[in-house]
Amino acid sequence: MNIKELFTIDSAVDHITAKAEQAAAELKEMDALLNEIQKADRSLSRSDLDRIAQNAFDLAAKYGRNVTDYLHTVLEASRAGYKNAEEIAALSLTLQSACDISEELAGQYLMAADNAFQLNGSVEELSRTLDGACTLSDRHAVSMTELAEGLSAVSSQAAASGLDIKETTSALAALLSVTGQSGAETGNAFGNILMYLQQITGEVDGKEIPAEALERFRNACTGLGVSLQEMKNGAMQLKEPMQVLRELSEAYVSLAETDAGRTGLLDVFGTDSSQAEALDGLLKNFGLYEEMLQDYAGGTGTLAAEAAKAADTWEGSLNRLSAIWNETVGNLLDSEAVAAAVNSLGDLLSVISSITDKAGVLGTLGLGAGLYSGLTNTGKRRMSVRIS
Repeated sequence: MNIKELFTIDSAVDHITAKAEQAAAELKEMDALLNEIQKADRSLSRSDLDRIAQNAFDLAAKYGRNVTDYLHTVLEASRAGYKNAEEIAALSLTLQSACDISEELAGQYLMAADNAFQLNGSVEELSRTLDGACTLSDRHAVSMTELAEGLSAVSSQAAASGLDIKETTSALAALLSVTGQSGAETGNAFGNILMYLQQITGEVDGKEIPAEALERFRNACTGLGVSLQEMKNGAMQLKEPMQVLRELSEAYVSLAETDAGRTGLLDVFGTDSSQAEALDGLLKNFGLYEEMLQDYAGGTGTLAAEAAKAADTWEGSLNRLSAIWNETVGNLLDSEAVAAAVNSLGDLLSVISSITDKAGVLGTLGLGAGLYSGLTNTGKRRMSVRIS
C-alpha cells in the first residue's frame, strides 16, 4: 500500500469509525459508574454528576490516565462515606500517573493511610504522605506498588504500636530496599516485629505469636543490653518501637555475624525466615531508615512533579488523546435517538452513522485532526455525559 492509499478518506473514516465504536462503549461504562455514584451519594444532583463526568475527562487528559479510573475511585470513596470523594479521586489519579500503579492499589493506599493514621480524609495530609512516599520510591528505587501493598498490610498494626505514617513508610521502604521481599510479605513481617516489640500475642498473616515467643524475644533483647521498657511519669512503660530498634541496631552491628547475641535474637522467629530476614535487614541498615525519614520530610511537590513527567510520556499522550476523543464523541452523542442506540448496544454502527450524519465526512476528518491540536488545549469544553 502506498502513502496515498494509506490516507484515503475511506481508510480515515474506517479508523475513526472503529475509534468511535470504542468510545461509545467506554461512555456506556462511564454512564453506569455515574449511576452507581448517585446511588452511593443520594445528595448528588444531575448537575453534580455532569460536573463529575467533566472532571473525569479533564483529569484524565491532564494526567494521561483512563476516565473510568477516576470514576471508580469517586465511587469507592463515596461508598466509604467520604464527603470529598472527588478530591480523593483526583489525588488517586495523580498517584496512579506519578507512580504508575493501578486504580485499585492507589485507592487501597489512600484508604489504608487515612483510616489507620486518622488523617480524617484531609487531602492536604494525604498529599504530604504521597509526596514523601513518592520521594522514597524515586530516590531509593523502591517500587511504589510494593510500598503500597506493604502499607496496606501493616498500617493498622503500625498505628496501634504508636508509629506515625512517615515512620511506617520509611521503615517499609528501607526493608524493601534491602530484603528483596514482596510488599505484602514485608508489611506482614514488619507487623510481626512490631507485635514482638510491643509484647502482643496474636496472629499475623495466619501465624500465631504465643506468649512464650514474646518472652524469648524480651530475654534476647535483654542479652543485648536493650530493655523494651523504660520509666516514664513514675511508671514502667513500653518504649516506642523505633527507639527500641535503634538501640538494638547499635548493639547488633557491634557483634560478629555468628555471635550468640545475634543468632539468639533471630532464632526467636523459628522457621519463619521472612521475619528474621526483615529484622536482620532493618537492624543492619537502621541508618538507611533514618536517611529515608529525612528524604520523606523533604519530598514536598514530588507527586505533582512525577505525575507531570508521566503525562508527557508516549503512553500518557495516547491516554490524553483517548480522553479527548471520548469526550468529543460524547458531545456528538447528545441526542435521544443516539442514546437509545447506545443503550441497546444492539448495533453500534447506528451510533457511528448518527455521528457521521451530524459531522459529515469532511467534518469528521477535521475532527480527527483537531484532536491532536486539542492535546494542548484541554479542559475548555463543557458537556453533559449522561447517555442513558
